[in-house]
Amino acid sequence: MNEEGFLTVAATATVLRDLHWACTSLFKLFVAWAGEVEPEHGDVAVWLSSTGRHLGEQAENLRALMPDSVLLDDLTVLGAPSPESEGALKAVRRVSGSVVRLAIAQSVLVARLSESCESVQRLAEPHADAPLLRAVGFLLLDLRNDREAGGLLLGSLRDSSVDEQISEGVMEAERQLVSAGGLVPAGVLR
Repeated sequence: MNEEGFLTVAATATVLRDLHWACTSLFKLFVAWAGEVEPEHGDVAVWLSSTGRHLGEQAENLRALMPDSVLLDDLTVLGAPSPESEGALKAVRRVSGSVVRLAIAQSVLVARLSESCESVQRLAEPHADAPLLRAVGFLLLDLRNDREAGGLLLGSLRDSSVDEQISEGVMEAERQLVSAGGLVPAGVLR
């Protein structure tokens, strides 16, 4: 960020890289989880698959905005922002149970990505960052719709037999992300 608190070109490249990684990683995670859903929870597979596809589409939109400059090469290499970020998602990936996974996806992963997008909206300037704001706006629209649909689905599936598993799974996912510095750890979003 510059002295006024707005995104610089370098900060924008970092944000785009980290958002792209988060969307791509969640796309892969959700699609993988959708393929492992128990037969009685087909509606969870549909939500995971649909949300994953939305994230995959948004990742491509973000990738198209990456600055093309030799001076920014080190900031635009696509990949995990840190080994800790990658490790956190690998740990979350190992959680079992379709309803627990739905809760983690909806109330932790999608929620954290939404928070990061809202931070970008606060920091970006319309006159300089219009394409970024437009892309993040579309991403947020998908995230809000998917999160709402996931919340309704989760509410219909919750019962006392899974409440403790959900609580433990959500807490573990949160712990993993906090220890990694967040889902989108770009320092400029703090």
